[in-house]
Parts: sequence; C-alpha cells; structure tokens
Amino acid sequence: MGKKLKTREERRRSAERAICAVLEAHSKRDVGPRAVERYDDFKAEYHSKIKALLGYALRAPEDWRCAIKSRLSDRRFIELVRFTFARYAVPQHLERAWIDEPHYELVGDDGRPLAGLDRTPADLRAWYILVTQGGSLYKDATQKFLSKAETHHFLTAPREIVSARNAFWYAVARAQTDDRHLSVRVGTTRLAGYSVAQPFWRDAARFFVRNPASITEMNDLIDFFRAAKEEDGDFSLKGRSLEALRRRMEEWHRALRKQQTVGGGAWSGSPLPDVDYEVGSDRKKAIWRFRQIKTGNDLFREGQRMHHCVITYKGRCLSGDISIWSLASEYPIGSQNRGVTMEVRKDGAIVQCRGFANRLPYGNEVTMAKRWARDHGLAWRALPA
Repeated sequence: MGKKLKTREERRRSAERAICAVLEAHSKRDVGPRAVERYDDFKAEYHSKIKALLGYALRAPEDWRCAIKSRLSDRRFIELVRFTFARYAVPQHLERAWIDEPHYELVGDDGRPLAGLDRTPADLRAWYILVTQGGSLYKDATQKFLSKAETHHFLTAPREIVSARNAFWYAVARAQTDDRHLSVRVGTTRLAGYSVAQPFWRDAARFFVRNPASITEMNDLIDFFRAAKEEDGDFSLKGRSLEALRRRMEEWHRALRKQQTVGGGAWSGSPLPDVDYEVGSDRKKAIWRFRQIKTGNDLFREGQRMHHCVITYKGRCLSGDISIWSLASEYPIGSQNRGVTMEVRKDGAIVQCRGFANRLPYGNEVTMAKRWARDHGLAWRALPA
C-alpha cells in the first residue's frame, strides 16, 4: 500500500506542476493594450474632441472613472462624453457623432450652403450638448430646415436609426405618417446621402411615404431621380404616380443598356493601387481583391454583373469627383465570388458599399473594406440603406 500511495502522490504533484506551468505561461502572454480607465488613458484624438467643447463641460473629464464592462474604447469614450457634458438622455444617433462623422452639410438644391445659418456645416457634437443640457434644438439650430414635428422625431428616432444622416430622413417621413416602420425604411435609404435641406429630396421622402415600396426599390428610384434631375433641372415628383415612375425608370434602365455612351471613355482615377489581401491558411485561405474601375465599359459590366446602376456614376468618375472600386473574393481558392462595389470620394471617404442587387455588405466584406481603408488613409462613411 505504501508504494501505491507514493506513486499516486507523485502523479498528483506532477499534475499540479503541469497546471502551474500552464498558468505561468499564460500570465506571461501579451494580452494587448490596457483598457481605458481614466481620461488620460485615451489617445490624443479623443482628447481633442473633448477639449474643442470643454467650455460647455458640467464636470471635469479628469474626474471620470470607467464604470462599464465593455473594453471598447469608443464605448468608454461615449461614457466619458456623458459624464463630462450630459444632463439628460440623448438619442443614440446623436451620441455617435462623437465617434463617427461630426459635421453635416446643410445645402439647398443648388448645392450651396443655406443662407442665414450661423454655422455650416452643422456641428452635431454641439447639437448633442445643446440637447443634453436642456436647450431647444428647434429654436437654436433646426428651424430653418426642419419643422417642430420633424425636429421632435429627429430627437426620438428609434435605435434602428444609427446615424444622424438617417435620423433626418426618418424625421421627415415620420412627420407625414404614424407608420414608424415605414419611416424607418425611408430613413435607411440612400436619401441619407443627400442634405435634408434640399426641397427636391424632401419631396422624394414624402413621395415614398405616400407610395410605400421596398428599400431596394426606393434606392433604385433614388438613383433614377438623381439622373433625371441631372438631365432636367426642372424634374419634379409633383403629380406623378409610383407606377408611372416605375415605367420611366425601366425606360431609363433600357436606355442605359442600349446607348453607346454607357460604354467607352476612360479616366486616370485615384492614384491608389489595386491590392490583394490573403487571409486564413491552408484550406480556409481566401484572397480579397480590390480593383479600381477606370473605363466606361468596365463600369457598365460591373453594373450588369452586380445588378445595380453604377454606370450612372461614369460622369463623376470622368470629372475625378469619385473613384469606383470592385471588391471580390476567391474562396475556396479557384472559386470566384461576387463581392461589393464601392464609391470613394476624392477626399478619401468611402460613401457607398453595395453588393448584388444593392444588398448591404456582409460582415466579412465590411471588415476587409475597413482594413483597406486603414491601410490607405481612407475614411469609412458607408451608411446602411
């Protein structure tokens, strides 16, 4: 019995030593940067946002201590903003202005800033402070381009509305109907790419309220409206029915396919190079390819392949205002998959990212697009629509 006990004891000690070795090795691993706990832990880019409006602070940001479980810097920064400036609850989309795009261009149909505005573009972070500290957003900021009802709906937009750009169009639609779900659909269309101060596009939002359609069809109609407006500055939606506009849109699609002008032509495009990314390994390896489209023929083929109207952006490509990029993947190796088409403004902002038939990008496509943006100094501004 003594020998068996000694053997058993030796095994137990051996197991303990193995566990201790594993724990010690784990403790020495690089666990990444320490999570933000205090104001001073944030990077300089976060500090600059706070300092720009520090005159409106209710509390010293240096007194903030993290009290949330999330380790994401952006979420902790929002908590810091609330601590420093907030007195009352503010809609999520207005809080996101501290993280995403803080400014909103208020321009009319002629593309010029609205006359009489104290500040253009609007600083949405200043709006946040105004609202959270009990001020009147309508009286002090929006009365020149939103009604009182629209301003109210802007401030009470549901959580599905993730950005102020979407919230503006949700508000315009919601002021016309009690159907919240329809208003959300209108608010998440490509209208978000246009200024809410433009009367033509406000008419388009009201038209969609009176003539409900799917988000995909509304987006197609928005593309057609833009092209029709560019061709005829007097184009209007007044007195038009949905069926009549559908017929005109189909005629426009056919004309695009038939006209020789949809093909031909070339442009120098963006100086950014085409690039491939290899991710994964062995059997799970995938290749993501970013390719710039620089000819009218290739742009037309991209539209046919992806079932959308990217060819309508040819003029803006020729003028150098934007560049169009195709992102496709090879997975498994040897198998080509449709990806997304992206619009990149000349200021480096990625403003559209759409898949087949204008579907939203999948998560892995967004991940790769954001990686490409980081590597090449671009800004991700693509909005859900």
